Amino acid sequence: MTPDARRRAWVALAVVLSAGFAILAHASIIEGIPPTVGALLSLVPLAMLAFWALRRAQHRAIALVVVAVAAVAIACGWGELERHFPSLFFLEHAGANLVLAIIFGRTLAPGHEALCTRFARLLHGSLPPEVERYTRKVTVAWTIFFIALFALSCALYFGRFLAAWSVLANILSPFLIAGMFVVEYAVRIRALPHWERVGILSGIRAFSRHFAAARAGAPR
Repeated sequence: MTPDARRRAWVALAVVLSAGFAILAHASIIEGIPPTVGALLSLVPLAMLAFWALRRAQHRAIALVVVAVAAVAIACGWGELERHFPSLFFLEHAGANLVLAIIFGRTLAPGHEALCTRFARLLHGSLPPEVERYTRKVTVAWTIFFIALFALSCALYFGRFLAAWSVLANILSPFLIAGMFVVEYAVRIRALPHWERVGILSGIRAFSRHFAAARAGAPR
């Protein structure tokens, strides 16, 4: 199998697993699947975050201790988690969107380079002024998008529209994010018709390179 074929196979597997997880998570909240299953599913995003943090940790021993303490706390409070696992799903969804809004929004402060401008510079090197202005506006758009998702998630959950919230969090959110990429690409073609076109996957790779470089340059 060629490297490209292997990569496509991994992407396809990730899509299938993500879709399966989303369906099971929605069913656990709405369809009355045993709470033990719902509690276990609600821990999957946290487990992935813990794994990511452990890989990036500068002081891995401390990170392992933190993860171990969290695991003990979860075990001790397992009964509460089974009764309230939808709340953990909510915190994960709303929290993720709030964090992303902050990550994008903080780069719009005076003296900072907008995050999408940084990604474009990773792909192209020097940027003409019109591209810098455009990528700053894209950063604003993504910030507003994540704030809107956070606000809608809170409104539906605290308004006790649990079924609608679950559809938003587990089913619609990935499609909304994909739609943002598609809309941005269509706008970019019209706004910068003579600029080199870069697809979504190249943008994702730039995102990965950005954080890989940040890790490599971090003090140890």
